Formats: sequence, structure tokens, C-alpha cells
Amino acid sequence: GCPGSPMHDARPDPARPRDDFPLAGVDGYMDTLLHDLRYAVRSLRRSAGFTIVAVLTLALGSGATTAVFSVIDGVLLRPLPFAEQERLFYFLEQSAEGGRRLPSYPNFLDWERDATTTELAYARGRRESMRGTDGVENVLVAYVSPRFLSVLGARPVLGRTLLPDEEREGAGNAAVITHHFWMRHFGGDPAAVGKTLVLGDRSYTVVGVMPREAAFPLWVDIWAPVAAIAGKDRVLAERDFHADGILIGRLHRGVSLARAQGELGTIAQRLAAAYPEANHDWKSVDAQPVSSMILGDVRPRLLVLMGAVAVVLLIACANVTSLSLARAAARTREIAIRSALGAGRMRVVRQLLTESVLIAAAGGVLGAAFAWGGVALLRHTAPWAVPRLSEVTLDSRVLAFVLGISLATALVVGLVPAWRSVAPDVADSLRERAHGAGGGGMRQRMRAALVTAEIALALMLVAGAGLLIRSFWQLQRLELGFDPERMVTFDVTPPSPRYDDPRDAAALYARVADAVRPIAGVERVALANFPPGSGGIPTRVEVDGRVPYGEWGDRGASFRTISRGYFGATGIPLRQGRDFSDAEIASAGAVAIVSEAFARLYWPGESPLGHSVTVFKSAQGRADFGQPIQMTVVGVAGDVQNGSPGDPPRPEIYVPYTVNPWTHMNLIVRATGEPAALIPALKRAVLGVEPAIPIAGGGADFQVMDEQSARGLGAQRFNTSLLGMFALAALLLAAIGIYGLMAYAVTQRTREMGIRMALGAQPRDVLSLVVRQGMMLAVIGIALGVAGAFAVTRLLASMLYGVAPTDPATFASVAGLLGAVALLACWLPARRAARVDPTVALRAE
Repeated sequence: GCPGSPMHDARPDPARPRDDFPLAGVDGYMDTLLHDLRYAVRSLRRSAGFTIVAVLTLALGSGATTAVFSVIDGVLLRPLPFAEQERLFYFLEQSAEGGRRLPSYPNFLDWERDATTTELAYARGRRESMRGTDGVENVLVAYVSPRFLSVLGARPVLGRTLLPDEEREGAGNAAVITHHFWMRHFGGDPAAVGKTLVLGDRSYTVVGVMPREAAFPLWVDIWAPVAAIAGKDRVLAERDFHADGILIGRLHRGVSLARAQGELGTIAQRLAAAYPEANHDWKSVDAQPVSSMILGDVRPRLLVLMGAVAVVLLIACANVTSLSLARAAARTREIAIRSALGAGRMRVVRQLLTESVLIAAAGGVLGAAFAWGGVALLRHTAPWAVPRLSEVTLDSRVLAFVLGISLATALVVGLVPAWRSVAPDVADSLRERAHGAGGGGMRQRMRAALVTAEIALALMLVAGAGLLIRSFWQLQRLELGFDPERMVTFDVTPPSPRYDDPRDAAALYARVADAVRPIAGVERVALANFPPGSGGIPTRVEVDGRVPYGEWGDRGASFRTISRGYFGATGIPLRQGRDFSDAEIASAGAVAIVSEAFARLYWPGESPLGHSVTVFKSAQGRADFGQPIQMTVVGVAGDVQNGSPGDPPRPEIYVPYTVNPWTHMNLIVRATGEPAALIPALKRAVLGVEPAIPIAGGGADFQVMDEQSARGLGAQRFNTSLLGMFALAALLLAAIGIYGLMAYAVTQRTREMGIRMALGAQPRDVLSLVVRQGMMLAVIGIALGVAGAFAVTRLLASMLYGVAPTDPATFASVAGLLGAVALLACWLPARRAARVDPTVALRAE
């Protein structure tokens, strides 16, 4: 060895201890460590190809793992900014059949008065027009009961929350704003506290700003006291109104959730007896953690991705371990010489582990850079796919994770090759020729086992990705029931109090539609309280004078108010009957159109045309809220997918918008060309009719429907894209692993191949031999992978649509793909073996 290297230091010296033990004292230990590091760097530099491949492979695995862990850490592990969030829940009323609904405000008041186990609070959501320097826009205000923000348990980052005196009716108008609203409207200026906001016809003073992640309910821009609207919002007096509100509660210390639910259920039973029309079957209470509403279904999706990147990391480690075994095999004679000169087993193992630690450290540093770029890319391209994603960073917790991953990788990658590299018989190892050293059967079997494991793991991951790809393809083929192409919508909110009269509001909607029709590029125009593909307001129904029972007996149907031409503008087909006439729209005629699901539910096997339906007016804030309307069915429209994919179509009933003028309406425009290009002209036309209609700067309230539909598949696309990338990485690593193994085996067996061919073997015989041996490993790996995938892919069941988690077609396709990749990886080195020149191969003999 070179002077100063461990090989030089390994010579016997009676004046110093054996190298199995460090020199006495810190200086001796550091001297030995520095020797190891210097020698490891020189050794890795000499094997530059191995070092580069190993570092890049580990960087890929550790980088992907770190990126996903950073997302899990920021989204799932970091607590929300709510004090003792484990005691914070939101509550829903529950029926005997398991249906759930939002509590009405009068029900909340009764719960709040009688509950002793839980501190309750309520928020009523309202859309308000806000005047600003750029004009008028819509904002979402949560009008909250006293102590709502204190029950929520979030502390403001600026100013304060609402005081008890400000939450009483007739008190001053104070408001607290969200962090997003603060940044958007005040640019993060601390002077925002004390500023005045004009919401509708009332002014509010900003008294505080809440933390970034404390926006709850999720849609909120501003919190204001419910006392500010108590006198004018009729919905607050409706015990049978169960929308646009949320009830939260904080359990008292020492109170279990079961006890709190039991008490609230007892109260619900008393309310069902006292108010049977509104609460007859709603006698229990469902409770969910507030965190579950904020995070949604992201937890299983992220855990699946974490499992996927763990598989990639394992495959990367197996690959590098296999490479290390091959490299260590080639160094058997070198290590035998060192052992003969006095180096102990632990000394050699430590030196080889030092090299593994350097490789893992370099891979970890490069992987952290990959992770930083990956997180930045996710935050930029898919902030809507994962809640709290905008707050994810690579902080000290994540860097500690990188360090742990690197150390674990160093042990996995280095320990087995290092231990196997210590030759048990120095004399035998020294007799081996340098070019043939290390071809031991144990090492060969170990490398084969690693490659088999790689193939099995890769198949499991590729199978999961294949299932998600098939599911995504099925979702894209899902029949929506309407045509979102070339459609743009805009929410028209009449300014209050000028248009509080329903007739004035209906006249404004008609003028806006008339102003838009002549615009060049506009093909069709219609109005609806909710555009297709969105939720809608449920209404109770009576059919032919009787109250039906069944799946929708409690909720009746989804209630939509529309103009003439709605079905043509949205592409919803009319299956039977006709559209509304102009006269029926103008005179608020008592006619209705029902969906196919409505007809199947209430008139199975017969035509609904001419039958009588009674619905109940549902426009919030109107004096006629809840008033019955008896209609005659004149048409049947096709079903529309308004719920989650896979849910059955909801029964819907359509009535002329003039029958029950909504407090806001959606203008629906079908364009002849690119719909986004129409937005500036549409904005000018709308403001030309009424300048006080709220439109955010730049026309942000206009929604292009095909983009909205695509965004609805965002979570599925996010899962599919990431898992697909990880599966591709696993596939490439597995291919590299089997190619490396076969290439190394061919190199080690060059003399054998030469002898075979010298004795008469044909090139095709050698080709077949090498391919057969490699494919045997592949077949074993594929079989193990299929068995593992059958067990693991069941975890994806909740993320799949239209495909079973053990879909045979997907499994067969993935197995065939892995087999083809393995065949190619075997064929390339086999072809080289078949071209061996026997004379050259045997010359050394």
C-alpha cells in the first residue's frame, strides 16, 4: 500500500497495538479515522464509474423519500394552529338511516344551552359584496356565534380576536381576517388592523389577523359576529335550513367523545319530539375531528406514496449493495494481502464501511437537493392537490430525516458486502488470479437474491401505478351528463339592498343575459342558481299529493332554478317532453323538468309527464323561504354527475328561475371558440348593466368549465403521476440491477464460455444459457412480486374508480412488462457472451 494508507499501516509493528483496536486516546482515534477517510476517497476515485452510479442511485432513492417525507411532515405530522386539537370536533345531525346533515342555527342554540360536556360554537356562511379600491368583489364571511374563535383555539398573528361585547347584537362592528385575505388585500401590512371593510351595506373594523393555516371553515375570508346579521338573515330563524353553516365543539377536559355524543344525542331526541316536522328522524349526532375536515382524504394517499418511495429506496439500496458485492469480489485478493500483513477482520470491515458511509453521505446530500427541487415543483404545480402543501419546507426535522436515511443506507449498503469481503482463507484467496478473484458462489447467490428482490418490489410498485393509471383513465371517460367544452360561467350577485326584492333580482338577471348574447363568439347563454357538476340545494318534495319515502325521502331532490335554453347551453339532453317556454319564464309558470334519476325514483316504470310535484322554495334570505310550489312535470332531462365519481346520480328538479329568484345566479355561456378569450368582453357587458355587481380584478370570478372539470381530477392525477414516476424509477433500477448482475456473471465466466465454445458450443447455445439463467431469476421475482402485489394493492381500494385492486388485466400487463424488461436486460450481456473468441478467452491458460 501507499505510505500513510491503511494497507501500509497494517504491517506488523511490535511498538503499536493491532489495527483491530483504535490507538489510545482521541488523537489516535482521529488519526485512524482520517487514514480511513483518505484511503476511502482514493479508492472511490479509482472506481469512478462505480462511485457515480452508486451515488446517483442512492440520491434518487433518498431524494424521493425525503421529498415525500417532507410533505407528510408538513401536512400530517405538524399540528394545526389550534390549541389541544385532539379535543376539537365538528358535529353533524344523523338520521336513523345513517344520513348526515348540518345543524340549523335554532338547533345549535338548543344544543348550546343544554350541553354540559362540550363548549359549542356556530358559523353561518354568507357571500357579501365588498367595496375596495379596485371595485366590488365577493368575499365569504363566517358570521360566528360568541366564542367561536376561542373554541377554535387559534391565536391571532396580529391584533386580537372578537371580544364578548363585540359579539352582542347592536354592538360595534368588528371583524377578524384570514392570513390569505390579509396578504391579498393588504400585502401583509401590519397597519391593516384598524382598517375599515365595507361588506354589503355595513362597515366593519379589522381587529385581528389569524395564522395562515387557521382558516376555518375552509372557505372563510372574514369572521364577523353573527349578531351583525341576526335581524336581517331569515335563515337564522329557520329550524329546517341545514346548509352554509358549521357547528364545532371543544370537549371539556376529562370528557370522552362518546360521552359528549351521547349527551348531544339526547338533546337531539328531545328536539325531534318538540319539532317533528324539522327533526322527526334526526335523533343522534356524528362527530369528526376538525383536522379531518381540513386534511380530507389526504392521509391514505400520502401514506401510499411514502410506501412507494420506501420501495424505491429499498431497490436503490439493493442495487448498490449488488454493485458493492461485485466490486468487493474483485478486491478479494487485495483484502487477502492486507489480512496477510496483519489487518484484523474488524479493521478491514471498518475501512469498507467507511467507503459505504462516504457513498451514502454523498447520495444523501445530492438526494436533499433533489428533494428540495421536488418539493418546490410540487408546491408550484399542484398546490390544490394536497392541503397545507404551500407550507411544506425542508427544515431541520427533514434534514434530520435525511441524515437518518443516509446512515441507515450506509449500513444496508455497506455491512453485507464488507463482511462478505473478509476472506476466510487467505492462502486460497492469494492463489486466485487477479482477474478471476471473487467469483465465489455465496456472493453470486447473494447478488441473485438481491436482484430477485428488486424485481419483486418493482412489480408491486408498477402494479399499484398501473391500477391508478387505469382508474384515472376510467375517470376521464366518466360520463358527466353535460358538455364542459367551450363553457364559461360567472356568478352574478345583485348588490344589496337595491335588489333585495326577488322581482328586481330576476329582472337584473334577465338584463345581464340579454347584454351578453350579442357578444361576438357567444353561441348560447343561460342562467342557473348552480352550474352543472356542482352540488345544489336539497328540497323536500311531494309527488302527486303524497310524501314519498325511500333513499331520498328525507331530502327530496336537488333543487335548481334555470332559464330557458339551459339544457342547450350545458349540453344536458332532454330525454322526454320539452324545455320551458319564454311565456312560462316570464310569468313564473308552475312547470318543472325532472331528471331521469328523479323519474326512476318516484315514477318507476312510467312517464312522469303531466304528474304533479310540490317543492319548497329554498332561496336563502327570501321572505318566502320554505313556501310550497306545486308544479306540473313537462320534461325529463338526462342525469348529471354532481357528486363524487361512482356515486349514483342525484334526483334533480328544475324550475323556472322566476318562480324562486335566487339571491345569486350563474351566468352560463357556451362559446364558439376559446371560452377564456371571452372573459374581458363578458366582464365589460356585466358591469355595463350594473357596475356594483362584484367582479374581482381581472375577472377571476369567471370559471372555464373544462378547466374546472380537470381540476376535479387533480388529486387522482397527483397520485397517479407521482406513483407512476416512482414505478418508472423502480423499473429502471430493477433493469439496471439484472443487467449488472448478468454482465458481471458473463465477465466472471469468460473463460468458461471460451471453453464451451472451443468444445463445440454454438453462439446460440451460449446466448440461451445466459438468458435462461437470468430469466429464471426474473420469473421467481415476478412470482413473488405478484403475490406481494395481491396483498399490498388492496390498500389502494379507496383511491380507485372502476377497477378492482386485484385487477387481473393490470397484473398480467405488469408481469409481462417486467418480463420484457428483464429479457432485454439479460439479452444484452448474453449477446456479448455469445461473441466471445475462444482463443482470446483461453490465452491466459
